[in-house]
Amino acid sequence: MARGRPRKIAAKEALHSVMIAFWQNGYSATSMNDLADVSGMAKPGLYATFGDKEALFEKALLHYFETYGGPVFERLRKAEKHVIQDFREFLGAIADLTLDPGTPAGCFLVNALVDRTYGADRHQELVNGLRESRYAGIKNRLIKAVAAGEIRSDADIDRAATFLDGQFSAIAMLGRSGSTDADLKTFIETGLRALPVKSGSDVFDEAVIDTPILRQ
Repeated sequence: MARGRPRKIAAKEALHSVMIAFWQNGYSATSMNDLADVSGMAKPGLYATFGDKEALFEKALLHYFETYGGPVFERLRKAEKHVIQDFREFLGAIADLTLDPGTPAGCFLVNALVDRTYGADRHQELVNGLRESRYAGIKNRLIKAVAAGEIRSDADIDRAATFLDGQFSAIAMLGRSGSTDADLKTFIETGLRALPVKSGSDVFDEAVIDTPILRQ
């Protein structure tokens, strides 16, 4: 008899399928039967491996954040490029994911925040905690930009971080509503011009948009 796949690999693949189901339909509209169907695991196997539906949702959210957010935030943490380029790539990655035909529309985290499609109170705490982690990553990159002389020393970092965090959510919502790749690139490039970079910085992409009124 042929040996089956290692349990660890099967569990990882099952969790990814579970994540897609929650991302697509939200918590309330996704049943354990649905999760068993998409994961290829019987319900007893799901319970034994991950726990109940609430536990599955938590693990799916964390899997999403680690899978899609981890690499992007790691680039922000390293701060190897100019802050504008880092945030162009950061927001661009969200746009690419939002428009990827292989994944549901929008951002799983943003969908949960906006639609409030989560179960227990602790899910809301988890969602809010992940959003706070996102905000902290954005703010820390801006602080490094001030220290590196990329952003004016008198900049209000909290306001700039709040603005960029809002851009993140807006891109996810625009993607859900049918915006094109060109629409999102224009939106991103326009927003980047609001950041208080030092005058003379040649970091904006004039090939995407030319908006003199928004220049510093």
